[in-house]
Amino acid sequence: MRFPVSRRGLLTAGVGGLSVGLLTACGLRLDQDPEIPTLDATQQLRNRLARILDFASPGTGDPETAGEDLAAFAAAVGPVWNPPTEFATEAPPTEDERTFVEAAEVASRAVFEASASLGSGLIPVLADVATGLALVAGAKKPEIITTAAELIRAGREELDGSDRGAESTASPSATGKADADAGSNDSGSEETAGQADMYNAILNQSRAAAYGYERLAVNFGSKSRERTAALARLESLGALSGEMLERLGEHTADPAASAWKLDPTPTDADSAKDLALSLEDGIASALLPWLKADASAILRLWESARTRSDFADPQPLRFTYDEPGQAEVQK
Repeated sequence: MRFPVSRRGLLTAGVGGLSVGLLTACGLRLDQDPEIPTLDATQQLRNRLARILDFASPGTGDPETAGEDLAAFAAAVGPVWNPPTEFATEAPPTEDERTFVEAAEVASRAVFEASASLGSGLIPVLADVATGLALVAGAKKPEIITTAAELIRAGREELDGSDRGAESTASPSATGKADADAGSNDSGSEETAGQADMYNAILNQSRAAAYGYERLAVNFGSKSRERTAALARLESLGALSGEMLERLGEHTADPAASAWKLDPTPTDADSAKDLALSLEDGIASALLPWLKADASAILRLWESARTRSDFADPQPLRFTYDEPGQAEVQK
């Protein structure tokens, strides 16, 4: 199985070995209870996913890879957060025992219902795991994919609506002042430049992918699933490029490259499929920095993963996780 982009990790404050650190830190006063962190909504959601996966096991009707996939998802999400029992104010919650498909349906719905409000640096791992769960389980129960797509688009519309509302309430003078402050603030300028680099990387990758799909589509029959998927992908890539151009503005967008090297060059159906996988791996890599800061990118990760599954088996995870919670691109 190909894993061009990595798989494993992502735990912030309130997760993993934090409880051990709190109790074993040098200088801990014995006459004071240690401060137990309060998990925010996104951290609580991560914790629930960990519990769902912990209580799940392969069952009848699950994919053959269910056991392996459950282990990979659990490693990516990280362990259940259990504060020291002597300081717990209530019994830790539990989850029902579920098969892989049942757990995937519950877990992916929980993430995508909350997609517009995700934060805590946990957006990549939650989106990646929920996407993989939905697509792998969706091979057995297609309505999981349909529901996930609807929830993701609803979350994106909510985010877009809130962004437009924020823009409409900002006065021209306030906007001008913000621009002036950004221009006179070195750290702000560096951040803006970093964002421009990130958006330009996504823009260039989406342009290259569109070129690749134009070349590979002709290697499939006009009524084939792959040709249909390639044509639909050209449309979504156009939307991605347009979004990046809008975010960049006319003065910071890189000009389009005249040509891109395709690896492999599509000459038949097999090499065309391999190229589609390579193109989507490149898109996923370019999306990761955006995904780390903005839940809007979840839709674009979903489009990439969904298209990739039209040319090969669904990829459980698009990123690697050398530490639980820290999504990385495979080198």
